[in-house]
Amino acid sequence: MHGLLQSMIQGQTEKRLDIQRIAEIKAAAGIFMTLHGGSGTHDEDFQQAIKAGMTIVHVNTELRLARRRGLEHALQVHPGEIAPYKILPAVVGAVSEVVENRLRLFNFR
Repeated sequence: MHGLLQSMIQGQTEKRLDIQRIAEIKAAAGIFMTLHGGSGTHDEDFQQAIKAGMTIVHVNTELRLARRRGLEHALQVHPGEIAPYKILPAVVGAVSEVVENRLRLFNFR
């Protein structure tokens, strides 16, 4: 798993989903379905998985990466800063950007 996470951090991972299998499971189960571990999944696969019946999509690692990168950027720009209210806007902005992009992709905005 460590290798997969490392390649995600470097932007090299693009997981693919078996959309036909998702549709089969949805048809057989007829219940809400959750995609766990969606971070790093190809954008088109997300859209197709939702059309095939995926109800909830988790992209927590993407949000964590955005938080980390936003914090690193803020500390680079303001290396001597210790006041959280001066550092955290970059973190919130980075996470918000990922959330907005995903909501658009998932057709919620």
